[in-house]
Amino acid sequence: MDKRPLTSRQLAKLIGVSQSTVSRTFSKESTVSPETRKMVIEAAQQLGYRPNAIARILSKHTSDIVGVVTADIHSPFYLEILDRLSQRMQDVGLHPLLFNLPAGADGANQLDVLRQYNIRNVIVISGRISDIAVAKWAEDGRSVILVNREMPHVQVSSVQSDNVGSSRAVADYFYEAGLKRVAYVGGPTGTPTSSMRERAFTQRIAELGMTLSMVGGGLEYSHEAGFTAAMDVWKTAPDAIFFASDRLAIGGLFALRDGLSLRIPQDVSLVGFDDIEMARWSGIELSTVRQDADQITKAAMDLLSSAIGGEVDQYRSVSIPCDLILRGTTPAAPGERRDDP
Repeated sequence: MDKRPLTSRQLAKLIGVSQSTVSRTFSKESTVSPETRKMVIEAAQQLGYRPNAIARILSKHTSDIVGVVTADIHSPFYLEILDRLSQRMQDVGLHPLLFNLPAGADGANQLDVLRQYNIRNVIVISGRISDIAVAKWAEDGRSVILVNREMPHVQVSSVQSDNVGSSRAVADYFYEAGLKRVAYVGGPTGTPTSSMRERAFTQRIAELGMTLSMVGGGLEYSHEAGFTAAMDVWKTAPDAIFFASDRLAIGGLFALRDGLSLRIPQDVSLVGFDDIEMARWSGIELSTVRQDADQITKAAMDLLSSAIGGEVDQYRSVSIPCDLILRGTTPAAPGERRDDP
């Protein structure tokens, strides 16, 4: 027995109307008469017909489907953003369509895919997708919203954490804690967020007259990359290391504490960035910069709402404050309040 769903063409043939009449009956702006609409809906219920929502969305230009493009699907922080964004979009009747670009892929080629899906609005949650690709999407008439990066010379809206202020705050904390010889471990070379954090941190180090023993990393935001970079950076004997992400910092913690048997934080202090769930685990208790995922998501949804509402000339860049969270990988100062896991 054929179990395939009944199509609109088959339903139309069975009840003696045109396929366009069936399609218009189930559209938001139905133009069929009340009598015809009642007849088609009753027949659909009796015969088990269900309109194909995806086909209807893709058959015309619509604001209901939103492209969500990332190249960092393994990042715990980006996964948290994706989870919150998808839930909030669905709550307001939007349909997120995820595009996950593999490492090294040409983001500009995704433009053809976006055209096929008639997507007008795109949210980019990645620092790996090139500025050229983003600019081409915008030039093609798409409204592009960047999450966790910005492009001030391109007409796109963006929301990101205060990478500059928070990275300078880490340098200030090291200085106040007496940790004057420090190092930085970054993410993939050339990614905007890692570069911004490195630049702000090292500039503040110079302003304070501290010693930058080494800048390491430059590969992936991964446990393995953090482990390798920490082993390399430790050769310069820093008092403290600032990592561009928690995944890097946790890899560094395992390298220094478990691999080299160093005492953390007595021999070296570690600070990460993100405040992922693992950073709060017992046995890790990582000091880190907390990004406010909820506020980032809210701001991204506000920018998306403006884009859907046709406010195409209202490009905005939103900066979300961060908090420095102190746990077991940094020394406690007198009277200091720490965040217990």
